Amino acid sequence: MRYIRNLNGDSTFLLFKDVELLGLPPDFFKDLDKAENGKFKVLLKSHHMSPILELCKVGSTRKSVATAYGRRCEVNLSVLEKLVQLRHKLARLLGYSNYAEYAVDCRMANSSAKVFEFLEKISGSLTESASKELSLLKELKRKEEGEIAFGIEDLPYYAKRIKENQCDLDFGVLKQYFPISLVLSGIFKICQDLFGLRFEEMPDAEVWHQDVELYSVFDLSSGELMGYFYLDIYTREGKYGHTCVVPLQNGSWINSARQIPVALLISQLHKRADGNPGLLRFSEVVNLLHEFGHVVHHICNRATFARFSGLRLDPDFLEIPSLLLENWCYESSSLRLISGFHQDITKPIEDEMCKSLKRWRSSFSALKLKQEILYCLFDQIIHSSENVDMIGLLKHLHSKVLLGLPMLEGTNPASCFPRTAIGYEAMCYSRIWSEVFATDIFAMKFRDDLFNQNVGMHFRNKVLGPGGGKEPLEILTDFLGREPSIQAFVDSKSHDSLV
Repeated sequence: MRYIRNLNGDSTFLLFKDVELLGLPPDFFKDLDKAENGKFKVLLKSHHMSPILELCKVGSTRKSVATAYGRRCEVNLSVLEKLVQLRHKLARLLGYSNYAEYAVDCRMANSSAKVFEFLEKISGSLTESASKELSLLKELKRKEEGEIAFGIEDLPYYAKRIKENQCDLDFGVLKQYFPISLVLSGIFKICQDLFGLRFEEMPDAEVWHQDVELYSVFDLSSGELMGYFYLDIYTREGKYGHTCVVPLQNGSWINSARQIPVALLISQLHKRADGNPGLLRFSEVVNLLHEFGHVVHHICNRATFARFSGLRLDPDFLEIPSLLLENWCYESSSLRLISGFHQDITKPIEDEMCKSLKRWRSSFSALKLKQEILYCLFDQIIHSSENVDMIGLLKHLHSKVLLGLPMLEGTNPASCFPRTAIGYEAMCYSRIWSEVFATDIFAMKFRDDLFNQNVGMHFRNKVLGPGGGKEPLEILTDFLGREPSIQAFVDSKSHDSLV
């Protein structure tokens, strides 16, 4: 926790004149304090850094912020080195050659070697698309800033510029099509049509706050009660501050009687000033459907024992169903179910806007994903080898994975990479792993017929139903009729690219 405390306690700031922050919106400046000399204080926190890297037109400012952000908490390097040493020691005591083998042994990936093979294959498949993306970005910077070399700090700004020009998408306008109540009813409709479920609100239920709602879930054909879930989706003072699903009771069989599963979905959505449900950003819509996927998974899990029920699943497998469901946020037929202009909800989102959203999702994704793979490789290497020169390793990976783009001079990302310090040590690959196989399922089973209930029920019974009582690879192979493959993911990145 010392690593995290060092990051959270860092109060370093940079000072900038307003002309050095050209391109940032007025709302950004409202959040900034001023120094005595009149300059704005920019904290080295993500809520200040991210807007500057994406929106600031001044290249020197972007570089200053990225460099300072990347050299925070240099003491954390020694903390991470000590943590890794202790993890290797633990793994050896348990009979493993290194910590990565211990961490991955009981997961779907099964071995560190398989993780390396997976990451290298995905990275290699992205190289051609990423090279084209990088050429476009370099050319745009050359037009705007002359012969100043393109650096890693320029990626967010120029990628956003090109995506905006080519996708023609205004997220402010888009938000007006997503009233919270309409999005929720649309999500219910999607899951009802796909998985043969029926949701009923229980208006007189005893709950812990007036905003909380309780729903019962029934099988659509038999009427069997399958479970309950609470929705606690509006922000309030003192409430837990993350968006997640909490299993309150796992389903199981006890003395020939079924214990009904119960889940809680917590989110941090905002009501309007008048107290009525507000409008959702598109990212919030995607996140809500993703989390509701976990609710459905929890309730449809039919494992006999509570130990293997609910969401007690292999983490490499757990996110696959929810990532699969995110695809319904990018298809016209399903988007129409969860959208409607807030002043006249009979007017759903227009088809052209749906197409733009789909382009936005995949555009300039290769370079971004390669950057994520870089950190996954770093995480896996330091946990599979001892006495690694972490700074040297990061420099090597930057050159190898990011097509020669060097690491910013003087920075040390290992000192400010919390995922490998605590929570995802030797397991940073897992999100990409889940996304790859979710893409495979969607491409083979759902892409050409989004609301085929036969396929949906097959997915419910074969993938959601077994829970932790069956190996994930066996579950997916049984559903797909073959072993899961990375090919659909590779194809999606090459076919959908704007370049």
